Amino acid sequence: MNPIFNERVVKLEVYHREYNLDKKDNLNELPEQPAVFGIFGIIHETPIHPRLISSTDNLRKAVRNIFENPEGEGMKKFMQGPHIQMLCYELLPDLSEEERKAKEEAWIDEYKPGINDEGEYPEYNYEWPYDDDGNMKPEYANPPKARV
Repeated sequence: MNPIFNERVVKLEVYHREYNLDKKDNLNELPEQPAVFGIFGIIHETPIHPRLISSTDNLRKAVRNIFENPEGEGMKKFMQGPHIQMLCYELLPDLSEEERKAKEEAWIDEYKPGINDEGEYPEYNYEWPYDDDGNMKPEYANPPKARV
């Protein structure tokens, strides 16, 4: 199932000027606040196949670091290659580090991040969340606990 988030989660394509042909960069627009976040692929403006889920004290710094110093060959290919990355994040300025970690674990359990050495999501698949009439399928309409 593709990720669906609550209304507090911001979805944003992220760019680092050193890693795209157009030299786009919007990292300075990210808040410097505590957050839980995921780095996803994107299809039809929908986040899919999470490569990474994490929590941080400073979202801007954490995302910049993932672009500039990615862990592992797969993450390097995904972040510094031709892929478009979608950042999904929820600001959590009032939560303790332990509470943010609990939220991170809930996201990990729900969205099951993964990445192979080529930067792709293992067992790549995609399910369009809408039916032929453009209505959201019932299984996507009621978010599970990780989404609230």
